[in-house]
Amino acid sequence: MPSVETLPFLPPFDWKGLLRFFGPRAIPGVEAIEGDVLRRSFRSGAGWGCLEIRPVAGEPYLELEVWGDGIGAIRDLAARVLDLDARPAEVKARLGGDPTVGPLLERWPGVRLPGAWDGFEMGVRAILGQQVSVKAAHTLAGRIVAQFGHPYSSPFPSVTMLFPLAEELAQVAIEDLAAVGITRKRAETLHHFAEWSSLQAENRGPLIELPGIGPWTESYFRMRGSSDRNAFPAGDLGIQKALGIEGLGPIKAAREAEKLSAQWAPLRAYAVFLLWRSLSQGEES
Repeated sequence: MPSVETLPFLPPFDWKGLLRFFGPRAIPGVEAIEGDVLRRSFRSGAGWGCLEIRPVAGEPYLELEVWGDGIGAIRDLAARVLDLDARPAEVKARLGGDPTVGPLLERWPGVRLPGAWDGFEMGVRAILGQQVSVKAAHTLAGRIVAQFGHPYSSPFPSVTMLFPLAEELAQVAIEDLAAVGITRKRAETLHHFAEWSSLQAENRGPLIELPGIGPWTESYFRMRGSSDRNAFPAGDLGIQKALGIEGLGPIKAAREAEKLSAQWAPLRAYAVFLLWRSLSQGEES
């Protein structure tokens, strides 16, 4: 039998917006968005399990069910991943009057900052997503799991795999990583990231010093992996498109985006997700 917890939040809460973001990025076998329900496998300490999160109609909380040990840790993790301690009034006070993101916030109130269930998993997904579409990165991440992940029997037909551990992927030959359909250079970046992630936090150097990790990846990692509410990937083409500053060249466009974002500090990450959502094609990474 699963353990059950409630996850309270301050309304409004844009659950649909979170699922809209998570859905195209759900790694096949590891995570699935089905209707208004999120399901996925997870690792917790030396154990593993799966979870299901669903809204409760008319109530200011979500319902969390966990199969496996460590529901307390998973509850706390879910609260961070879903940004449940956000204060919508503070977000509105900072962004609501802005002529660019204010109308987006009015359209989608209760925006939350989508975090990461596992920093390593999210980092791999971000590296795979460098300069390719969300759909292409989704396919590549599925291949990584199919080739190097672990089968897992869950109550859900859509959740069948555990994502590989950092130390496991660090032992995979670069040629085998590249065989999933990426360049050797991208495979080398994955290898370096897996080695970096295998180290204790106090023994890691700055992420951006790893080969193949640029400002976009570093900012994206902070924004989702560390739930940094002020992170802003200024070089992101989707952000630049939403701001109408295309065609300036990558350096000038990034500088202009950074300049425009200053008025949204210290909550710039919320503006990022509003801008991405405003793109009709949803090609944000």
